[in-house]
Amino acid sequence: MRLLAETLHPTGGGKDVPEILELIKSLSRRPIEPRLDSELLADLGFDSLQVLELVGELEERFNISIPVNDLTHVRTVAQVVEQVQRLAAGDAQTRHNPDDGAGHGS
Repeated sequence: MRLLAETLHPTGGGKDVPEILELIKSLSRRPIEPRLDSELLADLGFDSLQVLELVGELEERFNISIPVNDLTHVRTVAQVVEQVQRLAAGDAQTRHNPDDGAGHGS
C-alpha cells in the first residue's frame, strides 16, 4: 500500500497519507485499519456526522477549506487524500502568488 500512497502524494512523498489514515481511524467506529481503497461509509461505517467531523479535522490540521459540494463524490480514503492534497497544493500556490486574486490593497 505504501507504493500507492507514494503515487498519491508526488510533491511530499506520501507524508500526509499516514496522518490522514490515522485521523480516519480515530473517527471510525469500526475496529478496522483504513486503507486507501476503504470506503468511508461501507467499510469504515462513517455516517454523515462523522464525515463532517472528518472534514473539520482535515481543514484544521492541513489549513485548508473543503467545499461541501466537493464531498458528494468522495467515497474512498484515496479520494479523501487526493482532495486534501489538491486543496493543500492550491493553498500553497496562493501563498506563493499572493497577488493572484488576493487583493490585499497594498
